[in-house]
Amino acid sequence: MAEKKIEVHRFPGFTDDTCPREFDLDGKTVEILETVENWEEEEKGTATRHFFKVKGDDEQLYTIFFDKKRNGWFCS
Repeated sequence: MAEKKIEVHRFPGFTDDTCPREFDLDGKTVEILETVENWEEEEKGTATRHFFKVKGDDEQLYTIFFDKKRNGWFCS
């Protein structure tokens, strides 16, 4: 899948390095049922992307991430 910008829905007070509760992709909202894995990519010792491999309510696995440089969420 090509990288796509997504909108995320988080619990109030949570930060960008916390897994969201759901996200909008291709006109549908996917509720996150489980976080399977999470990790960070670093550049010059600073985390630039925080990744989450998640299972959606549609039984699909997704890799979503917050990109600090672009200040946004994406699905890859």
